[in-house]
Amino acid sequence: MTTQDKIKYSIKLTNLNDNEQKSLALILHTRIQEMRKEKIDFDINKIEEPQKYLEVLGNLYKESSSFLEPKTPVKEALFRLFVFNGNKPLTIKQINKHLSEVWEMSQFPRDISVEKLTSLISNTSDYYIHPYGRKFNKSSLPF
Repeated sequence: MTTQDKIKYSIKLTNLNDNEQKSLALILHTRIQEMRKEKIDFDINKIEEPQKYLEVLGNLYKESSSFLEPKTPVKEALFRLFVFNGNKPLTIKQINKHLSEVWEMSQFPRDISVEKLTSLISNTSDYYIHPYGRKFNKSSLPF
């Protein structure tokens, strides 16, 4: 088992500065609106903790059969998978397994190899997906 196999990832919900917290809450809020097919203005002054939005969106995803359609971009699919899972930390191999199972019969082939997923996660800051459980700086990561 390599070091990469041991690293788990999740959506970072703690130690966010005010702007990051607002940004993540807005990302989650807009997905909730999309799922409910409604348009409600987002009042940045009445923002709730991102965790609350994550729980609401996770429940909506669990009630939907189309939250992870084959046309979903891979970066968005990573984010949705964590939301669906209740932000349970996952390794790259677990992520690969979940996406492979969901998209097994897809007519939209895409590269969701471990290598590609590793590259995507290491270069995706806009979805707040980070290594889980211990402090990392970019130079300590194996990629």
